[in-house]
Amino acid sequence: MGLEDLGLSADEDAVYRTLIQVPAADGAEVAEAATLSAVRAQLALGSLVDRGLVTARGQDGGRRYVAAPPAVALGVELAAHRERLQRAELTVARLVETYRTASVDRSQRELVEIVEGTEAIRTRYLQIQLSARHTVDIFSAGEPRAVTPTDSEEVTSLARDVRVRAVVDQGFLKEPGAAEHVGQSLADGVQVRTVVRVPCKLILADGDTAMLPLHGDSGDVDPAVVLRGGAAHLARELFEQVWERGRPYQEPAAELDALDTDVLRLLLAGFTDTAVAGLLEMSVRTLQRRIQMLMAKADATTRLQLGWYARDRGWV
Repeated sequence: MGLEDLGLSADEDAVYRTLIQVPAADGAEVAEAATLSAVRAQLALGSLVDRGLVTARGQDGGRRYVAAPPAVALGVELAAHRERLQRAELTVARLVETYRTASVDRSQRELVEIVEGTEAIRTRYLQIQLSARHTVDIFSAGEPRAVTPTDSEEVTSLARDVRVRAVVDQGFLKEPGAAEHVGQSLADGVQVRTVVRVPCKLILADGDTAMLPLHGDSGDVDPAVVLRGGAAHLARELFEQVWERGRPYQEPAAELDALDTDVLRLLLAGFTDTAVAGLLEMSVRTLQRRIQMLMAKADATTRLQLGWYARDRGWV
């Protein structure tokens, strides 16, 4: 963490870090060690002295500077930072409450919000994702439009201990690079399942705020509708039903290479040999040879046996 996060400037950060490594130093020594001009170093020292992070000893001609112990000096800064953050959170909470109760009409309108325009939909999607405190649930279907996998903030949500689940359908897996994105999501900690087809694209935060295309499974996401309260609970129930019937899309097994894992995943997702070969950019004959090799490894005589073995061994 940079000390800028506690309100220090970059120069103050550099000067303080320099001083904690030496018993004491004069202005010229500090400037040289921190690679700052004499003027910038002196300004930073003066500010740090004022804040109690540095002590000045001696007269102007021979003044030397000593860093205050970090545990004490920065502990005060941390406490002040937390207090400011708490005040900001309280202010936001009050503003939210004021907004909600400003009028009955507004409160009613909040339950259903229409969002139009690709950029507005992308912005609202990310806001919903980042506002989640406990869970984020997603349906991914077909070609990504308003929100692409690279736009998503799944990693940010996971870093805040938010559980992220995603159901992807065959249409999504057919898109270029989709399998790689799903694999990265798995590596990041997202729980992923597959189905032949999801009802519509969807994001659901904490089970009480949902966004989905206004016209359902029409292939277009513009305009979108944001649902809150009881309406969002219906979306939650829909997600849970689809999640329960989905097949887990798991990390690659150590026994298989990534390509064999993709072959098995796509076959178990219901794709034909021709479709799998096209998605993995290989010939149908090459694909079928790989399948035969997998069957030999599993000691299976049918693809059904291969599927059971792959699931039992955690290959997919």
